[in-house]
Amino acid sequence: MLAQAQSLVFPFYRQPTPCYGFECIYAVDPNLRVLTSIGTEELYADLAHSGAVIYRDFADTLQDFNDFVSAHSSRVTFDPARKTATANTAEIDAGTYEMGLHRENGSLPFNPDLQWFFCLEAACVGSETTLCDGQKVLFDLSARTRKLFETRPIKYARRIPWSNIKRFLSVELQLPIDEITDDHLERVNGEVPGQRYRRIDQNLIESQLTISAMATSCFSGRQAFCNSMLGPSFNYEPPRITWGNGDEISLDIWDEVKDVTARNTYSHFWKKGDIVVIDNTRVMHGRRRLDDTSRRIFGAQSYRVGGAAQ
Repeated sequence: MLAQAQSLVFPFYRQPTPCYGFECIYAVDPNLRVLTSIGTEELYADLAHSGAVIYRDFADTLQDFNDFVSAHSSRVTFDPARKTATANTAEIDAGTYEMGLHRENGSLPFNPDLQWFFCLEAACVGSETTLCDGQKVLFDLSARTRKLFETRPIKYARRIPWSNIKRFLSVELQLPIDEITDDHLERVNGEVPGQRYRRIDQNLIESQLTISAMATSCFSGRQAFCNSMLGPSFNYEPPRITWGNGDEISLDIWDEVKDVTARNTYSHFWKKGDIVVIDNTRVMHGRRRLDDTSRRIFGAQSYRVGGAAQ
């Protein structure tokens, strides 16, 4: 009776991850769903405070997760290289190798505000998702390195198949894919500072994005070291990453970035039903080596309610 009474008064409780500070919310009532328990204002306040929220022991299904994404987003977007599973989600399929920390779509001209994950089947061993708070990284970098990134942009340069570009721009520009032409490449070049698309041939597009390695969190309003310098390219050609003027970034800078992010990285071992929501303008994410291929994780990307990309 006491346990039942407590679950009615306190249907969930909070316990941030030790040392990293990401917000963990645990359900007390086994029938409680995140979908019907968490409002947009509460979710956004938690993201402003901690950068990522982890929900555990709730009863949400994959469809509930799909609806949860819709309920707290102005618009959902997609990685064009992934196949959709529900209206808003796609199953994560990125091989078995470790995936470096990255900002979702960080080397592309449009970046979602929110990254969402749902665990349908957990791994028995390893395969953890990694989270790294860019606000803490920025504080932890040496004064010299921080100053460099504050004053010098970086550049991502790569070739991308035209078919992927068309799918990406179709979603971001909200146009039918058959209507996407080279005119839309020029439109993006003109509208997105630092972006340069150039056609190589009928199948390949060169993309160059010159952008700061720093981002201002759309939830906390504070600066963060949040980018895709260490990120994977499972579905794409790896980008060449330099300073904005094309100069190589020195090895000592790369080593410091790797060291500082590593000591600020939290590894989340999944439990079935876990939901993770990430501020994609502050927190980078990745994955340890996939040691259990039966793991099934679904993801979604979206823009926040009241944001610029409506």
